[in-house]
Amino acid sequence: MCALILAVALVAAPPAVAGVMDQARWSAGTVERRGPVTVTTGLDFERAAPGEWRLRARCETRDTRTGRWSARTGTGVAVRSMGTVMIEAAPLGRMVLFPDGELAANTAACASGAADLGTGD
Repeated sequence: MCALILAVALVAAPPAVAGVMDQARWSAGTVERRGPVTVTTGLDFERAAPGEWRLRARCETRDTRTGRWSARTGTGVAVRSMGTVMIEAAPLGRMVLFPDGELAANTAACASGAADLGTGD
């Protein structure tokens, strides 16, 4: 009986991404390695309206071979539609956070990949 209740609870539970997005403030970040270059993306969200957030973004590129690094920042908005979060962060461009937690960026300065989501707690 306990196994049946647990199975029903797991099936009925919303995706983990949705729980974080329900908070007033939350963040997402990912790291992508491209040979000797490490690219990091950090996004901070602050609720502006239901399903809409103000956004601060930071993308860093570090070359472990030469020691050179650069950082670019941007601000913008993010909107959730059907579980997907569409992000516009000028001047960094557009990004998409999919319901499975995958972050896709359309610029080489920002990382794409599995995002770590959190509320800072």
